[in-house]
Amino acid sequence: MKTFKIENEPKIKSGFIIPENYFDHLTENIMQKITKEDTKVISLFSTRISWIYAAAAVIVLGLIIPIYNDFNSNFTENDEVILENYIANKSDISDTDIASLLDEEDIQKMNVDMGLEEKSIENELLTNPNLEQYITN
Repeated sequence: MKTFKIENEPKIKSGFIIPENYFDHLTENIMQKITKEDTKVISLFSTRISWIYAAAAVIVLGLIIPIYNDFNSNFTENDEVILENYIANKSDISDTDIASLLDEEDIQKMNVDMGLEEKSIENELLTNPNLEQYITN
């Protein structure tokens, strides 16, 4: 390996050239280019408050919607059951009273066609030894 002496070798010139008196006027030039404008201050607390409000609104909606749906569905189901039990168990309401309140269209809607033929009913009665089940029910 060759010996290398840094003092004797020619030095490489830098590619950067600085104009004369550049550093003397540098601060003045920079201060002229900077314009003094009032910066808008945004508080981190105000953005945090809006996120807290948004999260609280989501939580409230998440709790209220199921409660509201449950509240409405229970009352409609209970009202139908209570009304049906009242009509069935009330002794002073007869079938003729209920029929007098119904229109012809309501009676037609209640007509249920089971699609049973007389032969199928006869066969069932003949083949089934337990006729008391049909008589009592």
